[in-house]
Amino acid sequence: MKRSKFRAIGIGLVAAFGALCTGCGGEREFTAQEIVEEIRGEGVGITLGQPLIAGDETQELYSVELEPVVALEGAADEHGTRPSGSLSVSSDAEGAEEEMASCRGSADLLCYRAANVVIVIESDGIEAQRLAAAMQRLAEE
Repeated sequence: MKRSKFRAIGIGLVAAFGALCTGCGGEREFTAQEIVEEIRGEGVGITLGQPLIAGDETQELYSVELEPVVALEGAADEHGTRPSGSLSVSSDAEGAEEEMASCRGSADLLCYRAANVVIVIESDGIEAQRLAAAMQRLAEE
């Protein structure tokens, strides 16, 4: 039940980002650092990690980790880790849309897109929910 709630939020974000992107003539493009700063500005703790090997030379790929909302004992998942995933920066919005299409096919991933950036989170939780809300606000700007 909880998972479907997060999935519904994700689907809503996909629709919001799609509407944002199709309505823009000169759409904004983010760097990895810019999108992380924008997300932090929305009150979400996110850390940009090391560069990863991208399958396409028109794409930059980084690890990301969401910071816990509250540092409570036992707040991390059963392996003691925080929600994490990847941040992909494509050279254009079309590349990001292709990345989203690929991500949508997975039942276990939460995927968010803003302009030329796609963030994929591997687990849900309150941190992922806050990221979803921040990405939605960024899409509405």
